[in-house]
Amino acid sequence: MSMLPAGAKPDWRPPFVIMETTMGTITFEMYWDHAPRTCRNFSELAHRGYYNNTVFHRIIPDFMIQGGDPTGTGRGGTSIYGPVFEDEINEEMKHTGK
Repeated sequence: MSMLPAGAKPDWRPPFVIMETTMGTITFEMYWDHAPRTCRNFSELAHRGYYNNTVFHRIIPDFMIQGGDPTGTGRGGTSIYGPVFEDEINEEMKHTGK
């Protein structure tokens, strides 16, 4: 049984996802070897246009942004796998931008 969503290409692994925003372009690097399901979810949703016209509902300068929720609250949305999927925590990864 395949763990991929219907219609997904099993070998499709873009190294980056590029988003155009009203404030400029954001390039997201995909870490497929560390979080393959999360990368597949994010890239596939971006490819489908899921994030089009969504807002960044939380912005903390010099730290992070959160967005992609079609409700704009941080509580809505779904993954390509359904309502939830298991976290892919990797202790070797740091998301500090440094």
